[in-house]
Amino acid sequence: MECRLHNMREVEVRLAMKLADAMSELRVWLDHNDCVPVSFDIRRQGQGVLVQIVFAEDEQAERFERRFAR
Repeated sequence: MECRLHNMREVEVRLAMKLADAMSELRVWLDHNDCVPVSFDIRRQGQGVLVQIVFAEDEQAERFERRFAR
C-alpha cells in the first residue's frame, strides 16, 4: 500500500520476522541509506510485523520498497 501526503510518500510492508530482528534490519538499512523517515510505525501482526513508514522523498520510498516489499 502507498499513498502520497503533501509530496511525502507512505510505504507499508509486511515482514516475516521477529519484531526485534525487523527493527535491527530496518535501522541498518535506514542508516546505510542516510534516511530519516518523516514517521515510522512498526507492530506485530500474525507471524511477522507490519511496517508503515513515511518518506519525504520518492527516491527513498522506492529504494525501501525494492529492499523490503515481498
